[in-house]
Amino acid sequence: MKKYFLISLLAVLVATAVCYAEGAGGKWSGTIALLYDVTVNMKEDKGIVNGTVNTEIGDIPLKNGVIKGNDILFKPFTYNGFAVQYVKGKIDGDKMNVVIGFQGTSFSGTLKRVK
Repeated sequence: MKKYFLISLLAVLVATAVCYAEGAGGKWSGTIALLYDVTVNMKEDKGIVNGTVNTEIGDIPLKNGVIKGNDILFKPFTYNGFAVQYVKGKIDGDKMNVVIGFQGTSFSGTLKRVK
């Protein structure tokens, strides 16, 4: 009985490690504020995340994001004269919940990993 329990526990731990090993890197797609379809391509290197958000209005660069555990934070930046206060993401397997502070308003959405 103990043997089966230990094997089951090991299988769960390995599956969890594989899910989180992918991190933020890769292609993500979804909708922000139920209005804006986006595709995000990100690369992660030693806790730093960079990428590009592809939108209907053009490509927006994301630079020097910090990932800690499953949380991602991009610091304030300006794009085409518009202030982005923050971009926050929380990864849960192949899903990422995001919140964007833009021009004093928060917009949220969900992205899914594209395989």
